[in-house]
Amino acid sequence: MSTPSTASVQTSRSGGLSSILEVARRRRLLALLPFLFVLTAAASFAFFLPSLWTARAVVLVDRQQIPESFVKSTVTSDIEGQLLTLSQEILSRPRLTKIVQELNLYPSLRDSHSLEDIVDRMRRDIRIDFENEPERRARRGETRTVAFSVAYSAADPNTAMIVTNKLADFYVAENVRYREKQAAGTSEFLEAQLREVRGRLQAQEKRIAEYKEQHMGELPEQREANLRILERLQQQLLLAHENSSRANERRQLITRALAEIDQSGGLANAPASGPSVTPAEAAAARLALLRQELVQMQTRYNDRYPDVIHLREQIRALEARLAAETPAAAPATKPSPKRDGLRVAPQNPYIVSLMQQLDQANVEAKATTEEIVTLNKQVATYQRRVENTPRREQGLALITRDYETTRELFRSLLGKRGEAEIAADLEQRQKGERFRVIEPASLPERPVGPNRMRLLLVGLMLAAGASVLAAVLAEQVDTSYRSVEEVRSTLPVPVLSTIPTISTERDRARLTRQRRLATAAVAVGLLVVMGSTFVVAHRNQALVAMLTPAEPTAGRR
Repeated sequence: MSTPSTASVQTSRSGGLSSILEVARRRRLLALLPFLFVLTAAASFAFFLPSLWTARAVVLVDRQQIPESFVKSTVTSDIEGQLLTLSQEILSRPRLTKIVQELNLYPSLRDSHSLEDIVDRMRRDIRIDFENEPERRARRGETRTVAFSVAYSAADPNTAMIVTNKLADFYVAENVRYREKQAAGTSEFLEAQLREVRGRLQAQEKRIAEYKEQHMGELPEQREANLRILERLQQQLLLAHENSSRANERRQLITRALAEIDQSGGLANAPASGPSVTPAEAAAARLALLRQELVQMQTRYNDRYPDVIHLREQIRALEARLAAETPAAAPATKPSPKRDGLRVAPQNPYIVSLMQQLDQANVEAKATTEEIVTLNKQVATYQRRVENTPRREQGLALITRDYETTRELFRSLLGKRGEAEIAADLEQRQKGERFRVIEPASLPERPVGPNRMRLLLVGLMLAAGASVLAAVLAEQVDTSYRSVEEVRSTLPVPVLSTIPTISTERDRARLTRQRRLATAAVAVGLLVVMGSTFVVAHRNQALVAMLTPAEPTAGRR
């Protein structure tokens, strides 16, 4: 058992290359079929795939022409974010649908696909590539987009150029509209906020005015004036008290003098050079004095007050006495004195002078008393104002604090509104940041895809691999013996002789027919492969886009 195994190993080692060549010779027709089919499919794909033409337009981002230190723009979004917003608007379904209908794009797909699918296909054919400033800015760690490109791929170069230029114009026009809308929207927003804050400010001003009107005289700014007025009133009050004291003292002196004249019978205290005072005149003066005291007392007390009752009794007794003495004391040669009920008017100049002085003292005392009352009320009023000033100051501070905050906000909004209006005018005059097409799309000189030579090379490698795989599989499946060595290495029996293949004329004719049928079948199969490839690859721009590598760019949308 060991001898055949050793011989088999030695045979396989020595005849490895010859065995491979023998298999290749024996399976050449079987390996040729997958090679032809795969190579035909690859060549058909490379031939039938449409050319993909890409047109590109470069749009420059012009910075604001007026320095930002003079006019600050209200559109503060970065270029990347702004382009993303504009792309959402420009690549929207209504906008792309209009372009598809105007330029009759994708005619082969419009019968078999929905309009939504066609729009999605067009979005995939559009590229927005960001370009940065020179490399020196990148070395400093700054990346600022100053330009971007708009590209569109189509099967027709003229169509690619037209669509690309139209999209670039859309970006320029939409940027102007977007910035004007942003600036106008900012101005309108600030105007609305300004109206709201103005109304709030007016309401707070009205509230402050009502508070000041309600607490007029007790406000903090009136404190110094109130203190000065209070000091002046206190001085006037002190002076009024002094005047009142002098008037009361003078009235007491006059009253005491009249009382002494009445008690002494009217002659003791009369001046030596003046006329004599009669008892009736003294009694009349006394009566007038008591009546004045009664009037003054009645202004302060009611009629049942003991002093008022006592004073009435004195007046009644004096009136009775005067009524009894007046007829007897009157001389016959003198006219009778004037009577007013029981009142006898004194005729002595001295008494009349005292009575006049008493009246003046009473008037002065009454005036000073009223002045003191008035001054006391005024002093109390201004003292209350001074005492209430801290409380009013606290309440006013609470109101004024909100007012000051609102006023500062109003001033800030007023300034921002002015800046926003200038910025809006700047955008309307197109002096702000704007897009400008510096390189319009031109007719492409060469297609960007597909790479037909690469496809042929890939197809050739796949065909060779398919041939080798078919030959290996056929060898693995076929279990027949091809040589005496194979029999001897496998079976432990001796081989006596070999019989060659005997072919008759009938066998040769059958083999010729089989070869002709196989050749026809292969030709039909190749035609079927070419037709299927034509159906799949003809005008298949999506497949071309998948097979075409994307160009390296700084950014892409």
